[in-house]
Amino acid sequence: MNFLRTIWRVIHKQIILPFQESYAPIHEVCLGTTIGLIWSMTPLVGVQMYLGLGTWLVLRLFRIRFYLPIAIAMIWITNPVTLPFFYSLFYWIGKQVLLLLGIPFQQISFDTLLAISKESESMDLISGLYHWTIFLFDKMGLPMFVGGFAFGIPLALLGYPITYRLLNSYRSRRAHEEGISLQEWELKHVRKDVGLFATKTP
Repeated sequence: MNFLRTIWRVIHKQIILPFQESYAPIHEVCLGTTIGLIWSMTPLVGVQMYLGLGTWLVLRLFRIRFYLPIAIAMIWITNPVTLPFFYSLFYWIGKQVLLLLGIPFQQISFDTLLAISKESESMDLISGLYHWTIFLFDKMGLPMFVGGFAFGIPLALLGYPITYRLLNSYRSRRAHEEGISLQEWELKHVRKDVGLFATKTP
């Protein structure tokens, strides 16, 4: 039970609170979820946050905004603790896709993955990540990337409407507590700067 409470506290702090404490336009938050999930579901742990920041900077050039803290929160779904699970999942999905397409690749057994995971856990954080990274690109590269994108892109696309519905519901409750409508709450609290989905005021 203590373990479950610890997991819940981490989820609440790292994922739920950034949504609840956001006063960005709802479409920017939803887009942040989508972009964060796309990078999160790639086997590029260690550079995912830089890729998220780079995406934010590039899209700003085209006046497209997304809420960066939410993207970072989504990217942190894949972290040193969850790596073995997600990497195994990516590899399995990628293997099925490559087998279906008839593309040759080097297969890795579950026992090998488990052994690498245990070896990494016995090391310090930096050494463990390095050990995983070398194994990843040397032995698991193609299935991992195929599986990550095959799993991540549909998940990222679903993230947008799910975020919209949940955040809209949360903000509606906040508006009700203040005795005002959702539209009035948004006018009062939501940031008013101009982006792709924002309305330019005269």
